Amino acid sequence: MIELYYLEEADSICSNRPRMTFVEKDINDWVPRRMSLMNRDQFKPEYLRLNPKAQVPALVHDGRVIRESSIICEYIDDLKTEPALKPKDKAEVAHMREWIKEMDESGYQATASLNFVTKFRLTQDIEKMEERWKRVVDLDRLHRQQSCIREGMDSLYVVRAIAFFDRILGKIDAAMADGRQWVMGDQLTLVETNYAPFIKVVELLRLIHLFLEGRPYASAWWERLTSRPSYAILDDYPGQREDDEQVHAVSGAQVADRVADIIQETRERLNSK
Repeated sequence: MIELYYLEEADSICSNRPRMTFVEKDINDWVPRRMSLMNRDQFKPEYLRLNPKAQVPALVHDGRVIRESSIICEYIDDLKTEPALKPKDKAEVAHMREWIKEMDESGYQATASLNFVTKFRLTQDIEKMEERWKRVVDLDRLHRQQSCIREGMDSLYVVRAIAFFDRILGKIDAAMADGRQWVMGDQLTLVETNYAPFIKVVELLRLIHLFLEGRPYASAWWERLTSRPSYAILDDYPGQREDDEQVHAVSGAQVADRVADIIQETRERLNSK
């Protein structure tokens, strides 16, 4: 039996990685174990026995626990041979893992920073945030959240987040300039299922066009990826991507001009070297 403990939300980036991978692998016989951060499910004793870090998601296969979202995705890919989400060539597999490692190392912080400077900062009461911070034990996470809320678009965490997404989408554009369909070639791989949930948050914020402007290959890649059924299941409700009244869209619109300025400043700084 395969069980996935996860958050069913459009911006739950780590939970959405294995969900998307399951669809691409055409694996449907897994048991959903939905969790809620508001209910503090991740801190309940029964879940802490699965993941002592209180991080979501966790996959349980015949009683054995697999943790960390990118590792879970690779485990899912190994459950059946076809369709393969890894290249056949071993060197190419290593290159694929380099791409995923880059998102693992910087993508989470970047996405969280954008979420906090928009959705949380513009919609959450500061008193509630102060109460929330009393329960955060990870100092890096605490400092990042406080900086994004208190300093807004002037937070260095936010500037770094914008620079990261601009760099990674520029890298994708350059990689695909040879006409390939997907990052690793003509085969969709775990790069796509690991990257899409992160970039989806940028799309929900209605900021994706700022990063894709002047990048035709990355734009075409994103259009292909977002048209797949595996991507569609990540929405909280049908039509969320087009709903300009949803909280991400409303809050993202309020910072769009500043995001555009930071992107321009970042590119000018890099081009001057």
